[in-house]
Amino acid sequence: MPVRLRGASRDAATLSTACAYVGPHSRYANPFTVGTRSPLGPPLDAAESVDLFAATLRGPVGRCYAARFARTLHGLDLMCTCPLDVPCHADVLLRLANEACGGSAIRAPFLLEGPR
Repeated sequence: MPVRLRGASRDAATLSTACAYVGPHSRYANPFTVGTRSPLGPPLDAAESVDLFAATLRGPVGRCYAARFARTLHGLDLMCTCPLDVPCHADVLLRLANEACGGSAIRAPFLLEGPR
């Protein structure tokens, strides 16, 4: 089963295993960054950032991206710069990519509940 790893994009490229970098400056990056001020109040923490990312992928436009991400990332370890002991959008992408492929249809709206 694929896992989340911590590192930079250059680290993902040097691994001998199948790994995709999903952190900052990648096409899979979370646009909701920890510490930025949320529209409704204080700065976002890691869990809020991940929840917003998952909610975006459940939306009408996000579902198209979710399906594409699931196909592209299926079976790969995912690497991000987030510490392994905090919530990360890579957890959402891992679940999306690896639970969705049990059938031919991508069930993205039901797989994006954030970290377990």
